[in-house]
Amino acid sequence: MINNIDVTLRDGGYLNNFNFTIEYAINHIDALRNGGVEWFEIGYRNGSFSSVPNIGLTGLSPDSYIAGIHQMVPEAKLAVIAHPHNINVSDIHAMKASGVSLLRLCIKTDNPQACLALCEAAKAIGITVSINFTRVSQLSINKIIEITKQCEHSGADIIYLADSNGSLFPEQVSQYFYKLKTATQLKLGFHSHDNLGLATANSIEAMKSGVTFIDSSLSGMGKGAGNLNLESWLSFLNLSQHTKQYDLKHIFHQLNELQSYQHFSESKRELIDVIMGLYNLNVENKVTLEEGLRDGINYAFQLIGSLKETTS
Repeated sequence: MINNIDVTLRDGGYLNNFNFTIEYAINHIDALRNGGVEWFEIGYRNGSFSSVPNIGLTGLSPDSYIAGIHQMVPEAKLAVIAHPHNINVSDIHAMKASGVSLLRLCIKTDNPQACLALCEAAKAIGITVSINFTRVSQLSINKIIEITKQCEHSGADIIYLADSNGSLFPEQVSQYFYKLKTATQLKLGFHSHDNLGLATANSIEAMKSGVTFIDSSLSGMGKGAGNLNLESWLSFLNLSQHTKQYDLKHIFHQLNELQSYQHFSESKRELIDVIMGLYNLNVENKVTLEEGLRDGINYAFQLIGSLKETTS
């Protein structure tokens, strides 16, 4: 069984500076829950990895925002994602009291201890914990397995691999998860980006490889080229499994609501996104590559070698 986590309010926030209102969030979650979506990632806690000027509500997820959603849609299972340098144990207790069921922690493989300590604190008060490896295309599976063993010891429930650069091909996704599955009993999750137009194919391969948690967003709204498209993904699950598990009229209704919302912005796969996906470059390289493209495609390709050296 697949557990779908809707990440529109968080990853989609990269397109509108996280300026979703609580009113929209409540309507969004209520509609998608009625459509059968299992989990809702409602935002970052206390910001993204780097500081974002004038960041909006879903980039901070204050207690009042979490509690407001929980009170209006109490049946919805709420998740919040956080970078360990942005939160402390008090945040974890406050999020639990406000209605968070799943805490998603982004781990740094060169310094995992802060994340592992927060995982232990969350587990001690009964929160489900997912440990998320970001930019997984730049990590070796052996390193992921090594850190996963530490996550197991700290009580984690789910290990997530995020193709942040949108660089993975289906066979690579399969290799990552088959090897990881033989090394851990923890549940596995996958977060895709669509730089190469492979978000759906990669998610199908992840599911075939034993993944039971999949991230997606309405309209694919998300950073860069965007995420797995929720409405298409749920349609695929219904058709491929010959079921009506997901009530698509609620999903499509909310898609229309989102697209008419004043803070909606559509994800578009631009040339630069394709190049970044092909050459496994992360978002920190984007400005440099954009500047290179202004001087012509030949010059931009000359830059790629040096950029890859800085990320290797």
